[in-house]
Order: sequence, then structure tokens, then C-alpha cells
Amino acid sequence: MGRFFDELKRRNIVRVAVAYVVLGWIVIQLGEALLPGFGAPEWVFKTLVLFLAIGFPFAVLFAWAFEMTPDGIKKTRDVNLATSITASTGRKLDFVIIGALAVALGYFLWERQGLVDRVDSSAQTTFEDVDEVSTDASAKYSIAVLPFVAMSSSEDDEFFADGLSEELLNVLAKIEGLKVVGRTSTFYYKGKNEDLRTIADALGVTHILEGSVRRSGSQIRVTAQLIKADDGFHVWSETYDRADGDTFVIQDEISSNVARALQAEILGTPTRPVVLNEKSLEAHSLYLIAQAAIAQRSLKNTRRARDLYAQASVLDPSNPKYLAGFATAVSLQYWNFRDITSDEAISEASGAIEKALELEDPSADTLAVAGLVEELRALTENNQLAKEQALKNYQQAIQKDPNNVLALQWLGSIYLDINEPAKARENFQKVVDLDPLNTLSLTGLAQASFGMGLYDEARLHLFKMQSLFPELGMIYRYLSDIEYRSGRLDKSSFWISRSLDVDPNPFEIYVAILSYTIFGWADEALNAADRYKKSSDGVDISRLVQARLDMDFEAVAMESKELYEEIGEADFAALSAWADSMIDRCDLAISTLERQYPSLKGETIEYLATDDLINVVLLAHCNSTMGNHREAERLIGTLLASGLISDRAIQINRGLGLVRVAAHAVAGDLRQALSELEEIEIDSMPLAISAIALPVDKLPVFDALYDKEPFRKYAMQERYQIARQARMLAAGETHQEIEAKVNAAGYALSN
Repeated sequence: MGRFFDELKRRNIVRVAVAYVVLGWIVIQLGEALLPGFGAPEWVFKTLVLFLAIGFPFAVLFAWAFEMTPDGIKKTRDVNLATSITASTGRKLDFVIIGALAVALGYFLWERQGLVDRVDSSAQTTFEDVDEVSTDASAKYSIAVLPFVAMSSSEDDEFFADGLSEELLNVLAKIEGLKVVGRTSTFYYKGKNEDLRTIADALGVTHILEGSVRRSGSQIRVTAQLIKADDGFHVWSETYDRADGDTFVIQDEISSNVARALQAEILGTPTRPVVLNEKSLEAHSLYLIAQAAIAQRSLKNTRRARDLYAQASVLDPSNPKYLAGFATAVSLQYWNFRDITSDEAISEASGAIEKALELEDPSADTLAVAGLVEELRALTENNQLAKEQALKNYQQAIQKDPNNVLALQWLGSIYLDINEPAKARENFQKVVDLDPLNTLSLTGLAQASFGMGLYDEARLHLFKMQSLFPELGMIYRYLSDIEYRSGRLDKSSFWISRSLDVDPNPFEIYVAILSYTIFGWADEALNAADRYKKSSDGVDISRLVQARLDMDFEAVAMESKELYEEIGEADFAALSAWADSMIDRCDLAISTLERQYPSLKGETIEYLATDDLINVVLLAHCNSTMGNHREAERLIGTLLASGLISDRAIQINRGLGLVRVAAHAVAGDLRQALSELEEIEIDSMPLAISAIALPVDKLPVFDALYDKEPFRKYAMQERYQIARQARMLAAGETHQEIEAKVNAAGYALSN
């Protein structure tokens, strides 16, 4: 055995093997880097690797059987040992090996440093109109999945392509160590002919995945290509021709190849990171289309997503994500648009998410949706236990997946509701770090900034967004809300009209009606009532609007009660209570409010939205009027002790200052009420703070202050502000002022 190894050494077999491996590795690296740039198909690279692997044993056998001599190559057995030059050949091979190793080491260090530099530079890059993008310094690989292009004009095909892109994004996000930019940011570039390097810089990624989808009869062709952002090289590309139903098989193949191309094995992940176990091909296709539809956040597409999720659940009732999707769509139908009644929303969403939770150990997404449904219950039923359960669900989702965008952004929304803007801001910022153009979290950041008293920063966030996403009605809604809370009803009305131009829905149309009613614009209010009917499947509120314009409170009470019974909208219940109180029917108002806010019968106010707090004061006033003084005192004492109208809460929401003035007035503490009223700056206060949209001197909760000079002065100033802002809005001055503000911030007012 010793002689055999000596012979291996003499014939330089080991040196030849080492030299072959090192040189082969260099050839493979060069081929992987250069071949895509020449447009070579993937089989060329595979063939190169195969030939190199096959050649290795032949090289070793050749080194054993043949030897270099001064006279050329000869068989080893024909060479005299005395004249053999294998020692000299071995030294030459040593130099070759050393040189090849130096080249390989240099290439390795260059490639490693290049990746680090690109990630570092991405981390310092900011999008022109968005806050700084944070990148995970530990992720050497990062990718943005751009929306795949649908190669037909069919809307279904477009949604299918969007859904496929999103599914690929979700699959790749499961690869440990790979940073995947969120959907909202990548879909911003849909239909935009931007340079890929610009996109990569904006999103802070080193790789871009793009592709196209084409359907022809029962066949589908998906083309995908992975591109290095810094030099534009096509790292990998492939075309898949499959039966239309093989959608998730294609997803799995693409994600596996991308993982390999990104050298996912270095990160300790397999090249096939996810095994999809869908039972129904048709259901999965419907789910992809639904995902793309609901992401549009319009009423039309939310309705469509709901129907598609329902169809997918019928085809595959054992898949929890279809049920969770349905629960999400139903919740948003009520939450964002008031398109269905609260009872319908809670019943259908709860039923779906309960089934989803029973089917498996809940995923982070399913837990997040469960939290959303509980938060909906808390909103509509004023249920503190539901709010606590929502918090628990979100926190459990984040424990399972610390980067779960749904849970983080919805948890941020809860913190806004309970006057914790700093915590809300922290959660929204985490989402923006993961998904730099996530619209929900960017608007959440604006709301959190406003709650922290950073009013200019809040507007700046939204000015940026309306410039980036002019088609997204939600942005205008938030601008409207911020301006209303800042005492600019005219600006609020301007922005809500922009929202209605983009996405008319019952909720925002009703907000517009309230503004027109406060301004006394009868024609505009009645025209908006017609739009409400068209957008709400025939719900007619024109008689209610006319009654309010006529100050016919008996008719207002009757119409609003009928509407509440018909569609279950809480605003109409509150409106009926205010109307009853205006015509000395406090017994009916008490009955309505106690039914609407059952938690108020306890010793503490468990959960109420800030807009509902003035209704607590109305309930106390009506109890006092009916001789129930002890109950009135209990309600006011509970409200003042709750912290909901504390100094801190008023700093966040200035309109609550007027609620506290009303509370002191109903409690009989007129000195405190007037003292606090005199500290209020009318220029920054919301106008007409109640559901009935009347100035303060018409509201019964201020009865005790009517003849007091400070109150009369405040009421006169409020009426002046209403008249002034109505004139400015009608004359176009509000538009000009807003446009100047947006331009001064460095953006353009969207058309």
C-alpha cells in the first residue's frame, strides 16, 4: 500500500486532481456570471458543469497512465525512471495550483465584498418621496418581486398575475436569511417603466424577480427572470408551460430556482423551501385573484375578493387561508365602506375565522385576521373584552412571525385607538422598514405623528402619499380626518371629495353629507344622498338629510331610527338620540344610548371610540333632565376618571377638550367648564362635534352655559368659522391654500 501511495505522489496524481478542481471551480464561477449576459439559456451552464464533472475521473486516469517528457506525452510504463521529469512537472503543477487558488480567493473576496457594499449602499438609499428604507444588515441577499405582467387585456388574467406574484413573494419570504420587500412597495411599480437599478435602489435590494403570464386556452405560460440589480445581469431565467391548473407547481419551481440562484444553500435553506399541498387547483387560482383584488382596497374589489374567497372555500373547505381571506374581506366591507351592516359583518367574519382556527395550528396570518375580527366586534359593540382579545391575537401572530405585516399594522391601529401614538408609530415603522411603500402603515405613521402633536410631519407623510398614490382614496380620507380634527372643515371637505372621486362608498359619502349640512349647502347634501343610495344597494337617506336641513328633529329621529333598524349603522342610532333630546324626549334618547353602549352601565368605561365620548355626556344630560341625578353624576364621574378626556388625551385629540367642557357643564361645575372653555383656541378646534352636526349653542349638553358670556363668545366664533370656511371652499380659496401647502412641501397636488 505504501508503494502505491508513493507512486501516486511520483506521478503527480494528487496535484492534477487539486489543480483540476480549483480550475474547474473558476470556470463554473465565470460561466455563472457571464453566460446570462450573453443571453445563453440555462441548459448551457448545466451542460458546462456536467462536462467538468465527467472530465474529472478522466483527468485523474490520464495523469496515471501518461507522463510529460522532453519528447512529448508518453505512456508512463514506457518512460525510464532515470530520465523521468515528474519532479519538475510537479513543481510546475504546484505553481498552477497556487496561482489558481490565488485567483479563486480573490474572486471569493471580491464577490463577498460586492454583496456587502450593495446591501450597505441600499441601506443608505432613500426613496425620493418616502422615508428612509431600513435594510437588514444580516441579510446578504435581498429581493423584490415585481408584479408579473399579464400578456392579455382580461381583468381576471391581470389579477391572476398579481396573485401569482404575491404568492411567490410569500414563498420566498420563508427562506431564512433572505430579505423580501413587501407587496405594497413592489406593486407601486406596476405598469411603470422604471429602470431596474432605480427600483432596486429605492427598495434597498440586490436582486429583482420579474416575469410575465400568458394564458392560451387551457394552457398557461409563465416566464420569470432573476436579475442582479447592480449590473443588470440575468442570474437565471426560465419559461414554464403548464396546464392552467398547475399554478402552485409553477410557483414552487420558480421559488426553488430563485433560491438556488441566490445560493440559498449558503444560508442553510434547501433549494425547494416550501411544499404546497393545495387540494384544489381551481380554488387556489380563485384565491390568487382574490388576493390581488383585496389589495386594491376599493369597494368594488373588496366585494369581488369576498365572493372569490367564498368560492375557493366551497371548493376546498379545509384550507384556512381561504376562510381567513373571506373574514378579512367581510370585515373591510364594513370597516372601510359601511357596505354591509355591523351584524352581518360580525356574524359572517366570526363564523369564517372560527372555522379557520379549528382547521390547524393557526398561522401568523390567521391569528392576525382573528385579531381584526375581534377589533371589529370591539368597535361595533363597544366591547372591551373583544379589544383585549384582538391585542392578544396580534401579539401571538407577531410571536410566530415577528415580521408579519398584517399583525404589526393592525396592532398599530389598536394603539391609535387607545391613545398610545408612540407605540403605534413604532409598529407602523417596523412595517415600513419591511415594506417601504406600505400605504396602510404610512398613513398610520401620519396618524401617529398627529397624535404626538407632530402636525406638520403628519401632513407631510400624507402629501407624499397622495403624490405617489393618487388613485388610493384612503389617503384623502386620512387627510380629511386630520384637517377636521385641526378645525379646518373646509379642507376636510375638500379632501373627502377627492376620496369620493376615486372610490365612492357609503361611509365617506355620509361624511361629505355632514360637511355640506354644517355649511348649509342643501343642494350638495341632497345630491350626495342620491350618491349614497347608488353606492349602498338602494339605502335611501334623502328624507333624513332633508329633515336635518329643515331642522325637523322629530322627522330626523324617526328616519334615523328606521335606518338604524335597516342597516345597523351606529351613527344613525346616535343621531336619533340627539334628535330626541332636542325635542324633550330624553327618555327615548336614554333607551337608545343605553342599548348602543351597554358597557356604560358598569363602574368603568371599558371601551369607547373617541368620537362616541360626547354621546356619554348626552346620556348623562338626559338622565339629569329626567331626574336621574345620581346616574348622571355616576356617568360624568366615570368619564372624567377614565382618562379618556385627560389632559394627555386632549393633547392628542383637541376636540376632546370641548367634550370635557360639556361634562363639567352637565355635572354643574360651571366655573371649571368656563375656565377650560376660555383656554380653547377656536381656530384649531373641530367644528360641530356631535352626530347631529349642529353648532355648540344648539346642543343640549351645553344648556347650563347658554347665558354665559364666554360660551356665547365661543359659539359666535364657531359660527363665524363655519361661515368663513364655507365661503373659502366655495370660492376655491381652500383649494389654492392646499395646493400651495403641498407644493411648498416639495410635492404636487394629485389630479
